[in-house]
Amino acid sequence: MRASKLKLHRLNSIALGVAVLLASAAVVPVAQATVPSTTKEGTAKLRENSYYYGAFNRRDPFRSLIEGMFIRDTMMELVDLTSVELVGVVRGELDRFALLEDEKGFTYIMRVGDRVRSGSIVSIADDTMTARLTTFGQTSKFTLHMVERQQGDKR
Repeated sequence: MRASKLKLHRLNSIALGVAVLLASAAVVPVAQATVPSTTKEGTAKLRENSYYYGAFNRRDPFRSLIEGMFIRDTMMELVDLTSVELVGVVRGELDRFALLEDEKGFTYIMRVGDRVRSGSIVSIADDTMTARLTTFGQTSKFTLHMVERQQGDKR
């Protein structure tokens, strides 16, 4: 019984050795596969660039699509609360945002502490936004209530 195990072990070793020899003969050595070619100047070139971009009569794909100079205003115009409606309130874990819309359809996202024309926003509730406005030295409270709109109803 011991002799048959030894014979089986030798056959497995021989078969493994033959498999390794066959596998190594099929593999191309790395040095042959990546031999760099040399140019006339004597520098090594690893590979050829085989792509071509026909740019004749086409725009540069890396040029900006925006033309002209960007002029930034130093001060953004403040929202006039007398000409906007409160159309929504967004509540997060830590903050609330009021969604305002003017008669032209422009929307504004405001939060407590944001400046508005002649004042600032002091509170945002579930369906109201309150601001403190100062005109001619008099400070007053100004409250916007949420506008109820039907589906598809526009201003």
